[in-house]
Amino acid sequence: MDLLNADEWQLITPGKVFQAVSARGKCCGCFPGVIDIIVETTQRYHTQMQSPEPQVVDLLKRIAGQRRRMEDAKNKAAAKRRSPLLT
Repeated sequence: MDLLNADEWQLITPGKVFQAVSARGKCCGCFPGVIDIIVETTQRYHTQMQSPEPQVVDLLKRIAGQRRRMEDAKNKAAAKRRSPLLT
């Protein structure tokens, strides 16, 4: 909640969350779960603050875009690990 209290419209990323708790995401495997928590927390925060719905929808779309980018990066990395080395 501290991140939202600092700027309620910022795009909170897993990196910001891990930095706030002095930790590191090593393989990004947990990032989709962290993004789910960010979405739930952000929705709850803005409901409590009675934020304007159009702005909340826009923010959640930005978060969803971040999740898609993280999933794409994770899938590309997994595919790269699975592909045989060409000699």
